[in-house]
Amino acid sequence: MVEEKNNNQKRSPLTRTQAILTLGLTVGFLLIACGIVLGLMAIQGPDLSKAVFEAIGHWWWSFLFFALGGILLLAFLLAQVFVWPVKKLEKVMETFEEDPLTSNRVQPVAYNKELDNLGSVINETMNQVQNLMQSQQDFVSDVSHELRTPVAIVKGHLNLLERWGKDDPEVLEDSLSSSLAEIKRMEVLVNEMLELTRAEKLTVNTEQDHTAVWPVVSRVYHDFQVLHPEFSWTFDNGLDQTSEIAIRPDHLEQLLIILIDNALKYSTERKEVHLALAKAGSWVEIGVQDFGQGIASEDLDRIFDRFYRVDKARVHQPGGNGLGLSIVKKMVAAYGGQVQVESALGSGSSFRLRFPIVQPSTESQSVSDQGKKDTKDSESLL
Repeated sequence: MVEEKNNNQKRSPLTRTQAILTLGLTVGFLLIACGIVLGLMAIQGPDLSKAVFEAIGHWWWSFLFFALGGILLLAFLLAQVFVWPVKKLEKVMETFEEDPLTSNRVQPVAYNKELDNLGSVINETMNQVQNLMQSQQDFVSDVSHELRTPVAIVKGHLNLLERWGKDDPEVLEDSLSSSLAEIKRMEVLVNEMLELTRAEKLTVNTEQDHTAVWPVVSRVYHDFQVLHPEFSWTFDNGLDQTSEIAIRPDHLEQLLIILIDNALKYSTERKEVHLALAKAGSWVEIGVQDFGQGIASEDLDRIFDRFYRVDKARVHQPGGNGLGLSIVKKMVAAYGGQVQVESALGSGSSFRLRFPIVQPSTESQSVSDQGKKDTKDSESLL
């Protein structure tokens, strides 16, 4: 392998490029020198030129030798200056090949804009590759850690049943119930991981994916009202029905479900959830507020990390895998939005989604106008 690499270096295009540049520059300098000499001869006249050549006749070959040597050396140095950044680039890429997580980067080339731009592109590519590799390593580590506990629990119960538990109805029922609960948790974890993967690879078409915000939020709000009547619900709408954002309606609904579901999970004492819609300049703001246990300030920067849980007591509870907010962050970023959070321990949390407003589509505008017309007709009949 090393011998093959050395052979490749001997046949490297860089060596040929440097030789070609040296030869080309040498020929160029010689032509320029000949042109200068011929020009001087034409200006000075044949008599003066003949006298000059007779005066240096004894030193002619020495002069020619030093002139050719100087031209060749100058050409080689200039070629080295041109090729040196490429050699450094090659060295960085070889280091990256040996160690993909290396911190070496291509240095800026101030005197060559093209090579400087190429180095910037390569550095950015290396950063993206390293981020992907680090994310993959973290993902595998996190998933293996999350699956280790439920697998161990299921294995323990199956071993218990295999030895003697199957003959005891009480132990059998308890083992089956615990195993099914852990399998359910693994199922939820796998589904959330798939959702996170889709969010990371989300393809967005902002020209076609337009959604009227109010109908989607209103529908999700009323659905949760029906499903959780034990909670007190509030919905403040400061947005008209025609306001649209560039997002698919099912993705907006998914974001709302994740945030509201989190609000329900962490509202242990004061069972109250508040939703709000507002227009802030050229942005639509969607707020979801709960009055639960809240989040400590040191945890706010980490709540969007995968598998991170603020409440460590929920580690082994179904549905608490810590992937929901990661999905929210990835999906909101893909659609050019922002997600903000404000929280304090004991006072609850407030999550705010912000998306740029887009021009309503013709179809949405016609539906809205028809709705307003129907409302007016109903009022006139009354």
